[in-house]
Amino acid sequence: MILTNYFLNKEILKLTGKASARPHQYRSMNDIKSLLIICDSRDWDVMRYCVEKLRSSGKTVNTAIYSPTRKDVPTWVSNYLLLRGDSDVNLFGFPAKSVQQQFYNLSADVIIDFSGDKSAAMLYMILKHPSAFKVGVKRSENPAYDFSIIPPEGNDDIKYLFDQILGYLQSITSKYR
Repeated sequence: MILTNYFLNKEILKLTGKASARPHQYRSMNDIKSLLIICDSRDWDVMRYCVEKLRSSGKTVNTAIYSPTRKDVPTWVSNYLLLRGDSDVNLFGFPAKSVQQQFYNLSADVIIDFSGDKSAAMLYMILKHPSAFKVGVKRSENPAYDFSIIPPEGNDDIKYLFDQILGYLQSITSKYR
């Protein structure tokens, strides 16, 4: 049970303010070896398409899922890090230290966040993750990501947004070649 998200939101605001000053490494799809895909548990069936598409292209894909309650936990057999809103956050909304440690240890050249504004705790961990390239759907004016995609009006279809992000990542010319 969360009493207040005030302190968590204050910390997120502070981290987004520092986001432009942290090191960025824009990567092309050819240079990306590992990805961390973030999503909400209710979107997991659609996200499986994205994960399988990346794995079939030879990428290592880690997944982290936010589930508000136990009944929303996905049943698809896969390795994923789970953050449950009813048990893995403290009274102030911050994720448990053990979940944070597991999250920060997931290797990722790129983080792609589809959780949106559903979980402040997940956004907090994304902002603190050591990955140098973070991608997501733009939901506010706060610069949380290095690369943001703005969905067309009324089209929050994850498959469509994923394909758009993938297209942009494939078009990035990397200096690491």
